[in-house]
Amino acid sequence: MDQGRTEQEVIRRWRAGDPEGLAVLVRLYELRALRTAYLILQDRMDAEDAVQNAFLRAWIYRRRFDPQRPFWPWFLQLVIREARRIAGRRPSTSVADTGSDADRADIEEWKDPGHAPDLIAERKESARALQQALQRLSPAQRTAIVLRYYHGLAEKEIAGIMGCSVGAVKHYLYEARLRLRDMLNSGETQL
Repeated sequence: MDQGRTEQEVIRRWRAGDPEGLAVLVRLYELRALRTAYLILQDRMDAEDAVQNAFLRAWIYRRRFDPQRPFWPWFLQLVIREARRIAGRRPSTSVADTGSDADRADIEEWKDPGHAPDLIAERKESARALQQALQRLSPAQRTAIVLRYYHGLAEKEIAGIMGCSVGAVKHYLYEARLRLRDMLNSGETQL
C-alpha cells in the first residue's frame, strides 16, 4: 500500500475517533512539529508543550479537518498558533536567558542528520550563530523565517498559517532578514 493511501486510512480512523489513528499521526509528524516549535520558541519544554497542545487541538477539532486536503499544513497551522500563544505569554528575555546548553544538546536528536564529517564543525558554528540571531527576532519574525526557509512555504501560505496579510508576512521577512544579516555580519552573536 502506498504512503498516500496509508495516511488517508489513518486520517479516516483519527476523524472517526480512533485514538490509534492519532497515535500514528503523532509518530509521523511529531519530529517535524518539534523542530518547528523549537525554532520559534527557542526552548525545548515550551516546544514540547506547543506540540502536545497542537495534537490535543487536532483531536478536539478532528471533524473540522477536510480529508481531501493534506494533514501536515493543517497541523502545522495548529503548531504555529500554539507556539505563538506560548511566545506571547512569556516575558521578553535576553539571549543569555533562553535555550540552555542542555536544551541545545537534547535538540541535537531533532536535527536533520547526514552531512559529511568535515562539514560538521563548520555547520555547528554557523548554526549556533544563526540560532542566537534568531533568538533576537520577534516571535512573528521568527515564525515567518521558520515557515519560509525551514519549511519552504510561499508567502501566501505563511499568511494563512499566521492569520495575517501577505503584506505583513513580507514585512516580517524583510525586517527579519535585515536584522539577521546585520547581527551575523557585525558579529553580535557569540560563538
